This record gives sequence, structure tokens and C-alpha cells, in this order.
Amino acid sequence: MPGWFRVVLDLWPIASTITPVILLAGFLWLRQKFPSKEDFDALSIKVDKIDVDQVACKVAIQALKEERDDPPTRIELLEGVAKLAERLSAVEARSEGIADQLDTANDYLQLLIERSVRR
Repeated sequence: MPGWFRVVLDLWPIASTITPVILLAGFLWLRQKFPSKEDFDALSIKVDKIDVDQVACKVAIQALKEERDDPPTRIELLEGVAKLAERLSAVEARSEGIADQLDTANDYLQLLIERSVRR
């Protein structure tokens, strides 16, 4: 037998024992360096949610821009003025009612004072 073959036969038990341990350690090291499929799936779900939120935000921003850039029309202004006039007339009616009640209470108090002074 050649000399190199003898060296291989002598080192074969050591190499066959150490090689699987080295390969296993290498695979474990590589597994820790790269994310797992579950991590990718979770990340994919988060990215999908962000995409949906981003689309919703874009739509909302576009609606706000259109509302900001679109001045009110004459009809919209007249409707606003009409609503304000209705509210003002309701306030005036209430204040008139309160004024009538105060006048009545004042008259009643004056009558009571006059009657008590006469006696």
C-alpha cells in the first residue's frame, strides 16, 4: 500500500467523527444568520397591513385636498346663512319668551309690594 493511503486510513475515523459535528455547527450557525419562514410570513402580513393603511391615508389626504381647494358655492353659502338665520330666530324667540316671563314676574312682584305697602 502507498504511504498516503495509509495516512488516509489512519485519519479516517477522526475525520468521519469530526466532519458531521463541523457540518452541524455550520448549519446551525447559518440558520441563526437568516430569518425563518415564519418570520417572513409575519413580515409579509405587516407589510400588507401597511399597504392598506397607506392607501386609506392617500384617499383621505386626496379628499382633504379636494375639500380645501374647492371653494364653497353660492348655494352652499346660502344654505349656511339660512341655517344660521334659523338658529338666530330660535334664540330670539326664546329670549322674547324669557323677557315676557320676566315682565310678568316683575308685574306680579310690583302688585305684591303695592298691596303690602297699603296694608
